[in-house]
Amino acid sequence: MELRNYQKRIADVAMRINTVVLLPTGAGKTFIAAEVISRVGGLALFFVPTIPLVGQQAAALRSLPNMPTVEEFHGEKLVPRNDFSILVPTPKAFHTAQTRGEELFSWDRFGVVVFDEVHRVIKNHPYRVLALGLRESGWKPRIIGRTASLTYSVKADKIAISVSKLCKELQISCIEHADDRELREGGYKGSGRGAVAEVRLPQVHPRTDIVPRGERKPHLMHTTFFSRIGRSEASPFSRNLVAIVRNLEDVVRSVDGGFKSPLKSASLKIWGKYANGRVSMHPYYNHLQHWYEALRFLVTSWEEGEDAVLTLLRMMGCHDASSWPDDTTALVDDFFRTQPSSFVRFENLCTVLTEKISGTNNFRGILFVQQRIMTHILKHAIDQHHRLGTQLHARCLYATSTPASSTLAVSKLDARDALRAFASGDANLLITTSVAEEGLDIPAANCVIYFDPMNHAVSYVQGRGRARQANSSFVMLDEREDRPATLLAQQEVEQHAIASSFSPSASLNQNEDLEAQRNRERNATAFLNDVSDKNAISKLNTFCIKTKAPFQEKWESHTKKRCRLSYKSSLREVSVSAFGDSKKAAKREAASKLLRALKDSMSVVM
Repeated sequence: MELRNYQKRIADVAMRINTVVLLPTGAGKTFIAAEVISRVGGLALFFVPTIPLVGQQAAALRSLPNMPTVEEFHGEKLVPRNDFSILVPTPKAFHTAQTRGEELFSWDRFGVVVFDEVHRVIKNHPYRVLALGLRESGWKPRIIGRTASLTYSVKADKIAISVSKLCKELQISCIEHADDRELREGGYKGSGRGAVAEVRLPQVHPRTDIVPRGERKPHLMHTTFFSRIGRSEASPFSRNLVAIVRNLEDVVRSVDGGFKSPLKSASLKIWGKYANGRVSMHPYYNHLQHWYEALRFLVTSWEEGEDAVLTLLRMMGCHDASSWPDDTTALVDDFFRTQPSSFVRFENLCTVLTEKISGTNNFRGILFVQQRIMTHILKHAIDQHHRLGTQLHARCLYATSTPASSTLAVSKLDARDALRAFASGDANLLITTSVAEEGLDIPAANCVIYFDPMNHAVSYVQGRGRARQANSSFVMLDEREDRPATLLAQQEVEQHAIASSFSPSASLNQNEDLEAQRNRERNATAFLNDVSDKNAISKLNTFCIKTKAPFQEKWESHTKKRCRLSYKSSLREVSVSAFGDSKKAAKREAASKLLRALKDSMSVVM
């Protein structure tokens, strides 16, 4: 395996000290990790964040010359036999097996531990749980982190703090990267560091009838929307849509006495699922489920997604209400008669696509959106376009674990077929979510477009890294006022500046860290009250999420099951044990005891 000069330089460093490898997508981070694994010898762990990446990363390692046996492990696979040299697991499956006491997963068996997409070592992510567990174990393997972007943080001071905390918890001594000259000399063809995206915003008028940005709190999404409906503050479109849905519900209620509206539930995803589960009871439910999904999208878009809602309803045939009672048919007809047939955002996308197609002989594009259902909506809009419908062959791709709606989904077979078609050229446009930003083995594109605003530099850097062909385009069709393309590009530059000057001795300001943790724990004290066997585990999980200090779980087998739970933050360390007739009972009792112990500890210290 012949390494490029910058890969060899970084591998030499990573052999000596724990290192984060900061390189753009397609710059060969796998080769560096594989070189270190090969030189160190013995067993190695290669963590990847999602199940689809397990197979792809394992295949990539197996394809390298002189690679030893590579085994895969995730929640859908049995614990592997003890005959591998490299194990590629998801962090959650590994941690679960480790807490069960599987000797195969003991830290001291591995000489190298690699964390792919290491910027995920945050909050309560399984990566961070493992990083803290590895540090607590006292075992000192060679640790390598791989990423194209160090942090989700936006402000300069937050970036520095986040990077410092990541490196401290992962025991990192060095951040290695390559400058643009090194990358070019090594044959990398992607955009240079800090390159600013082409911004093509649609000409739209500012709206005052949508949810104000200051009121957009995701956990209050349901309450906010229906409160606005009740006060007649919602947009006219929103009020009309709700009126139609309630009319449809009244009709359904008249033919099904067991019907109960799911709209009271703050879990929006169950709305369409509820109607879908009752389709066999009456044909009305078939249409109702799509109206529920359309309303769900409107709520999650803070009332901005009228174009997507209307496209979805038309795509699903909901504009034809002839099978409903006459008054309902008239209501639906009037609604669609007053709505536009074309939309500024969609027209802007089509204009950009037409431009980019005409500028290349072999167009290969990736279109990023935020929501799964939007992949289907935009595919439909493109397929129906008078010109693009024949020029583009689009496929949808997103995580297969959750469907886009009650009737729209991408199966594992669909996902594999979409990637195969894009690789072979049978498909020349991949419409996808953030799942395609990280890790997935997707051929380089010559056009990457973001339909929705980006929230952080991780998406910016990794998305841009997908456009690695010569003369590629990287386009943003929307941007947040507080996070424009210029700011996201500058954050990439700042991250590399931090990498250049990084020193493990320049750690976090301890006083600031302690005060921040004190505030987090103080604000989470409500979850230490009214604890019962039924809610103990849920309350403990929420408490740890709020305090950013995940608990550790260990098991011992006796006559009964013994569960040991530990909580450790910069302010306190509390451990308890409990027995039970079953693992579930033991963990409930341990969670209850830990919450009581935390409450006692905090009442003394705080």
